[in-house]
Amino acid sequence: MNTLSKEDALLFHKLMNSLLFYVNKKLNVIKNVNTLKEFLHNDIQETRPLRKKIFSEKCNFIDLYLQENPDSLNKEELTIIASWKKYKAGKFFIVKHAKEYSLFFNSDNQKAYGVKGITDSFEEKFDGYSPIMVDITLIPFREDLIYDGLFMPFNISFGGGMRKSLKSESEEAIREFGVITSLGHPIKKKESNDRELLLFYMKSFDNKIRYEDEIHKLKKKSRELESVYYQEEGKHFGKNFKKSIKDMDVTGHFAVLNNVIVASGITEKELNENASKIVPKDKIDWIYKFSI
Repeated sequence: MNTLSKEDALLFHKLMNSLLFYVNKKLNVIKNVNTLKEFLHNDIQETRPLRKKIFSEKCNFIDLYLQENPDSLNKEELTIIASWKKYKAGKFFIVKHAKEYSLFFNSDNQKAYGVKGITDSFEEKFDGYSPIMVDITLIPFREDLIYDGLFMPFNISFGGGMRKSLKSESEEAIREFGVITSLGHPIKKKESNDRELLLFYMKSFDNKIRYEDEIHKLKKKSRELESVYYQEEGKHFGKNFKKSIKDMDVTGHFAVLNNVIVASGITEKELNENASKIVPKDKIDWIYKFSI
């Protein structure tokens, strides 16, 4: 689910509106409002200065609100507001929409965040389009990562080069730190072994260009990694072969060594027998196999 539940969305709006109204009474940013009802009649954009004050370096207004508790909130509600002291504000790229969240990438700290909508998902807000650049404040809500209720999209179109760069950088961020869905815990680098690294580096043509030196070093480290390298190369070329062969209504089992089909067979057993006759023993593990 890429939004909060209906009950959680209602609770979020209750708590955020109470906090905004409290800060407005302190600062008198929106004039001539004496009740929460009057406050909510104003355009949401007018609350932008209040949000800037709330989500500032020291979060003084959150502390004041928690101390005074002017709306007699219960312990759980106060805990949720207290958690908002751990926020992340700035410019983000929405690079992908997934089932559980939309993927936000911050180019300043090179990290990716899984962010839910409140009542409407970001996928709905942008008709499934990405990438989008937004100015936004991310905040926690219980076990989820959402935003403070207001954001500003930038009217920017992205060319193919920028799209590829964002995709590569966000994938690298996910490989290093995972998708961050909580601001309440320290962000730690993920442990990756050499095989996982090599598979990531060879995930796409762009990655292979970007990590050419790293790939060369890794494949030389062991026979296992050398096999992984050639199997991934074979997989890349196998996709093209598979389409061409399928278009000719040919069926069977095929073996690709680097960028060449070196053996085939009606059954997998026949393929293996034929491949073992042609391919040197020290390269048999390099083969990528596919069937149609």
